[in-house]
Amino acid sequence: MSAAPPDRSAFMRLIGAAQVPAPPGKVHVRLPQLREDLLNQLPAAHGGVIMTLLDSVMSRAAGQLPGAPSQTAVTVEMTSRFHRPGRGALLAEGWVVHATRSLCSCAGQLLDEEGKLVATASGTFKYWLAPTTLNSAE
Repeated sequence: MSAAPPDRSAFMRLIGAAQVPAPPGKVHVRLPQLREDLLNQLPAAHGGVIMTLLDSVMSRAAGQLPGAPSQTAVTVEMTSRFHRPGRGALLAEGWVVHATRSLCSCAGQLLDEEGKLVATASGTFKYWLAPTTLNSAE
């Protein structure tokens, strides 16, 4: 089995997360290992790591929507809820709730390696029409 290509986001590469295959209409990002430098004092996944994963899957879901004006969508606002400490490998799932030509509402959830709900989020994303590092990689 070949290794997955490196994630397009330098920050996601830094924390060790990458997008993985998902069912149509969803985006999945997996963090296979919670290194010590990603933990809080419990120890469990730091809230910033959890919010990063949720933000990423929602933004990517907006950009992968068929007919989206851009593959890049930036966060306008995001709300998150933490349900239990995140431990072990984590899987973030994101999907589009509603989209217009400029804004996209999305939702997401984060599951632990046992499939238990760790956190949920919703957010609004604006399609970014200016060039990005993603454009320069093409």
